[in-house]
Amino acid sequence: NPHAFPSRMTVGMMMESITGKAAALRGSKFDGSAFVGEKLDQVKDTMKAAGFKYSGKEIMYDGRTGKPLPVEVFILHHMVADKIHARARGQVQMLTKQPTEGRARGGGLRFGEMERDCIIAYGASMILKDRLLDESDKADIFVCERCGLVAYHDVKQRRYICRVCGDKGKISSVSVAYAFKLLLQEMQSLNITPRLMIKEKV
Repeated sequence: NPHAFPSRMTVGMMMESITGKAAALRGSKFDGSAFVGEKLDQVKDTMKAAGFKYSGKEIMYDGRTGKPLPVEVFILHHMVADKIHARARGQVQMLTKQPTEGRARGGGLRFGEMERDCIIAYGASMILKDRLLDESDKADIFVCERCGLVAYHDVKQRRYICRVCGDKGKISSVSVAYAFKLLLQEMQSLNITPRLMIKEKV
């Protein structure tokens, strides 16, 4: 569906396809680095010089009849109205404290490694912190500056105490993703001791 390109802004896929074809025709590599690579005009010139359309379009033939296919675009069966989804507030998972999954449950939008890489490529890393930490599963843990271990809360004394250093330890509050806190606890259950270095100590 051609309407997917302006809305999803996936023009990079088209540019990559055309550049790959031009590189094959020229017999040499193109620099595809973001913002600083070779210009699209050079790709167009290469395509024209080889006798191809610069848009990368080709006439396709029906293998059964040998006649050209009468249409350029095939309709996508997935419609936006059936898939549109947004979330402001909602349920969170009990284990990870992160938003639930799926449109049916009013869950959060899936944000994977590739989406993260795109945000970093555009230099908007503070958006990552806001979306994936502050507004997702931010948690405060208490760490001993002396040994780097996570402290526990003593109910009777109403304060956090380091299991190793005791009263000698200096406890500091650190903001992390709850999933990271979960990882620390799972590692401890495997008898692996992760130690956190506080900023003042680094």
